[in-house]
Amino acid sequence: MNASENSLPARGWILYDGECRFCRNLVARFQPVYESRGFAFSPLQTPWIAAATSLKRDDRPSEMRVWTNDGRDLGGAEAVVFLAGFVWWGKPLRWFAGLPGAKFALRRIYREIATRRSCENGTCPVRSRQI
Repeated sequence: MNASENSLPARGWILYDGECRFCRNLVARFQPVYESRGFAFSPLQTPWIAAATSLKRDDRPSEMRVWTNDGRDLGGAEAVVFLAGFVWWGKPLRWFAGLPGAKFALRRIYREIATRRSCENGTCPVRSRQI
């Protein structure tokens, strides 16, 4: 279930690459957890979201995003660390992110995973564009 443009989730939106099987699998796993905490999920390819991010039809998003109701736009590792604060088992990641150099490491790890998320059978069709 994806929220529509007209409904406003309590805390914000979690936006993901709807064309990526890896991303959709993560959504299936985490959607119940975060929807119960006031977030709605929607693919970045949803027309109103694609227009807001200037995502073109043939572009693939390079990272997931979180749009909060208070106006924050977080992407990639920063979005993951932000979301980690809403679940008890994510608190250690928030703590770790506060250590010197940890955010750099988390960004790098996120980027490595994101660039390989669609690699299957040794081919990697992901053509990403930073949004």
